[in-house]
Amino acid sequence: MTQTAAFAPHLGAAIAAGLLICSGLAFQAGAEGAVMRLEDSLGGLAVSGDAQTATSSVARIANREIVPIPTECTSSFDGTVTTVQDAGDGLSQPPTLAIIIDDVGLDRTSTERLLALDIPLTLAFLPYADATPELALAARAAGKDVFLHLPMEPVGLDDPGPHALARHLTADQIGERVRWALARVPGATGFNNHMGSRLTSDAGAMDALFAPLSGQGLVFVDSLTSSESVAGDRAAQAGLRAYRRDVFLDHEIDEEAIDSALSDALSRARETGSAIAIGHPHSLTLAALEGLGARAAREGVQLVTIRDLAARES
Repeated sequence: MTQTAAFAPHLGAAIAAGLLICSGLAFQAGAEGAVMRLEDSLGGLAVSGDAQTATSSVARIANREIVPIPTECTSSFDGTVTTVQDAGDGLSQPPTLAIIIDDVGLDRTSTERLLALDIPLTLAFLPYADATPELALAARAAGKDVFLHLPMEPVGLDDPGPHALARHLTADQIGERVRWALARVPGATGFNNHMGSRLTSDAGAMDALFAPLSGQGLVFVDSLTSSESVAGDRAAQAGLRAYRRDVFLDHEIDEEAIDSALSDALSRARETGSAIAIGHPHSLTLAALEGLGARAAREGVQLVTIRDLAARES
């Protein structure tokens, strides 16, 4: 009996250590399984060239960064130190939808209506509109995200407006026009292209645009007005955080078409984790946005600005 009593504490400690090790291994196996399931699901998203090969520990899909979930789980044998990295943090965030409204600044009434909407929005101001500096400041005061809607050369005869970027300009001239445009939109956190179906397919012009903006903390969104666009890739190469538009909300200015486009945007957000939609300050678009907050909440999608989206992924 004496030997058994003396041995009991050691036996209890051994059992406890064994249980601790087993639980640690089980947790790690579960976490690794979650990562394998995530990798399998990501593989199914690689369509139309939007998904890019994973580099290092980051997989890039549609120019968004998806960081693998940490799976480290270690325990000391004496039970005094336990280090667990939560494998669920990356999956706990709701899907997000960011909406950009282009061509802001030309009409004061529609801009004021946008400012009154109680949902996160990114407003992209045309730099040549007379009221742009004043309205951009008002947008910041109203809690909206402010973007520069940078005019660029399109295919065809459409006029992108004064001081637009064009292929015939030198790199210095492009830089001068970009600096002028940014100065016209105080508080801009980023920019996207206005028209630009021809210019955004020119890698040299895009390099001239993005090179002087590197390191300034600006975000670029490719409006994707051309399937040949290289703008997002060249922006990322220059060190900018870059995204691509997923859905145009009002390509067809019709109530049912806009409603369908919003449904598409919300569905993409749920399927891929995040989506970016672009609309314009048309009356029908603004009417659809008035009920979007409640609609997104019902579908489990969080509305964010582009600035919010970049902050979440930084």
